[in-house]
Amino acid sequence: MGKMGRMGRPLRVGVCVLLGGWGAFAQPAEIGYSTLVENETLWGVVHDNISNKVGQGSGFRLLSLKAYPQQSLFREKEVGLNFEHVFNGTAADKDLCMFTPRRDTCTLEVHSPTSVTIHWAASESSWGLKCSMRYDLQPDGVSMEFKAMPTREQFPLGYCALMWASYMGRTRERRYHFWGEKDSREQWLAFGEDKPDGGFETGTVAHAGVRPLPYEEGAQTLNLIENTEKFFVLPFFYGLIDGDGNLSTDNDTLAYIMMFDQTDAIRFALWNFIQDTNHQPDPHSPAWDWQYVIREPKLGETYGYRAQLIILPYENQENVMSLFRQQAWREAKRNSTRHYRQD
Repeated sequence: MGKMGRMGRPLRVGVCVLLGGWGAFAQPAEIGYSTLVENETLWGVVHDNISNKVGQGSGFRLLSLKAYPQQSLFREKEVGLNFEHVFNGTAADKDLCMFTPRRDTCTLEVHSPTSVTIHWAASESSWGLKCSMRYDLQPDGVSMEFKAMPTREQFPLGYCALMWASYMGRTRERRYHFWGEKDSREQWLAFGEDKPDGGFETGTVAHAGVRPLPYEEGAQTLNLIENTEKFFVLPFFYGLIDGDGNLSTDNDTLAYIMMFDQTDAIRFALWNFIQDTNHQPDPHSPAWDWQYVIREPKLGETYGYRAQLIILPYENQENVMSLFRQQAWREAKRNSTRHYRQD
């Protein structure tokens, strides 16, 4: 009998031997593959592009804390945490700059009950990119490692930008927070704030001092153009989420923290496309996103980054900063891109 998700459909689980270990996976066939990942504090479901076609593509569909088993961290009707876009700033590739990683054929590799990698073969990639994203459940969240290898000339403006989206299930507020720079002064900043003349902040936040990405007239610029007032200094951001999904309770506020091992190559992003019952942008269902930029990509070279999602009861900003500084490997150096030696 499969595990019953909140959507009321049983997850059919089979067993296979992969990489010398046991992994759980949903029954294949024409519906594609999905896998249950679970540890003592979290459980979730990772899909390929076929099994979650109705939910718009590959990635985490569900991820729940066992302390709040009825509430997914991500929206349940779509893919939640996912590799969403690749873009290069050219007008000729405008149509390729939206959602290709979701739709391109990918495969799941199960390492253990807590670990899975999504692979995109270069031959199946709209961009000729050989990519992989490994997710490992940890007691306090999810560690991630991404790798990418360009295999064809597709980036004439000197960069390859890749973007991940997290469609949040129930947040306390739209904005997220980071240690950044504004008006030449380092300080705590928030992004996604209401604007004095109406509307609210959306778009991309780059690292302080990094040159803007170039683009051609007629290019897809939705995720490309950087905010000109706010920049991040340290490579992490956090937002506040509602543990049980009930905004009327106030004793279950959690910090949702994303940390990265690099600075220049990372960009934060925020959008709010989901609407509430009044057909207005729902401030409790934003998309807390990030990007990774490979500058001057070379064919056959492997590039990548590591990230850590940490979820824990929120205390204050100082506690979040202390937690970031405890992560030794995340003390970012100002190199633009991490290279991986080829075996």
